[in-house]
Amino acid sequence: MIPIVEYPSVVTSYIPAFESVFTRPQTKNFARYTTGLMISPNHTVSAMNDLFYAHNDQSALNNFITDSTWSDDELDEARYRVILDGLKRRAKDCEGDGILALDDTLSHKTGKHMEYVGYYFDHAEGKSTLAHDILTTHLIKGRLSIPLDARVYLKEEQLPEEKKSEFEDKNQMAREFIGKAHYNGIPFLYVVGDSWFFCRETVELAASLRKTWIFQSKSDRVVLMPQGWVNLSEWAKTIPKEKFKPVKVRYKDKEQTYWCYEANPRMRSIGGEKVRVVVSYDNPELNDKPNFYCSNKLDMKADKLLNVYAKRWKIDTFYRDAKQNLGMEDYEMRKIEGVRRHPAMVLIAHTLLVLGPVPSSSNEDTKLQR
Repeated sequence: MIPIVEYPSVVTSYIPAFESVFTRPQTKNFARYTTGLMISPNHTVSAMNDLFYAHNDQSALNNFITDSTWSDDELDEARYRVILDGLKRRAKDCEGDGILALDDTLSHKTGKHMEYVGYYFDHAEGKSTLAHDILTTHLIKGRLSIPLDARVYLKEEQLPEEKKSEFEDKNQMAREFIGKAHYNGIPFLYVVGDSWFFCRETVELAASLRKTWIFQSKSDRVVLMPQGWVNLSEWAKTIPKEKFKPVKVRYKDKEQTYWCYEANPRMRSIGGEKVRVVVSYDNPELNDKPNFYCSNKLDMKADKLLNVYAKRWKIDTFYRDAKQNLGMEDYEMRKIEGVRRHPAMVLIAHTLLVLGPVPSSSNEDTKLQR
């Protein structure tokens, strides 16, 4: 591969937005790291460092990501400013209500010597696998799809005794991300997630921020019917077949038909409040088990609810691109600080590629110091 002698414009045009976070040498390593994530076929620190003409020893780049004293909070603030500026600049591409999607993904590992690596159940493989579990949030707005946050989830038993009081479960982390996006001015109306994130505290937070929440629900959630409290799966069996209507849903750029019934029962697990529940089958015979989707928007029709929820798949596209092209799970750092910072850099690289270079007649490509 021909050595790199200049940073790509998609990196150089954003360097001013991050200069307040880093010292001058750190800014250079920041540009090298993000460039390496975008360009290198191998995303280890050593491989990315070797891409550049007259490069320094890889230890400088490794130290930047694992031991440098720059502030993660300041980097987050700068990244959010870049996102907000990009949304304004790309206004025609992000028309319509924003959707904040919650999810997590496994960063598969082979070595057990990385800090806080552990075994997690991989639904794709149907077994437990060695990995870091990374919780993420994602903004879907118009044609744009931008990652907002990523944090490594640590099990309580993985924390040393003196830090167990700092443990946060995934829903606590999710609520922090929702609040962070809201208070930083990210424009979104909807909060969506799978059944893992459907809990009383999270929906109450979303509602308090005047957001419409939509979550898939497990079938054992209990709702109030005339005959008393019953779980969703038992209730679904009592709904007459003729009550289900076909609904067109746009999913992964293809239109699919589902057969749905909607109602507003009270749900015990969220304080007995009324919720919009959509019971959905993927066939007109209503065979197999249905899926259940819930919302606080009691007048939302099934087609609207499912079409909003269906856009959540774009977070999976990010995972695919981030892992295959940006090295989201290719890191080999042993220290947890590097493990945490690497996904943050992947988020930045992906965001810059989505938003594209900042147009400026005064911006000139920054050349590497030889």
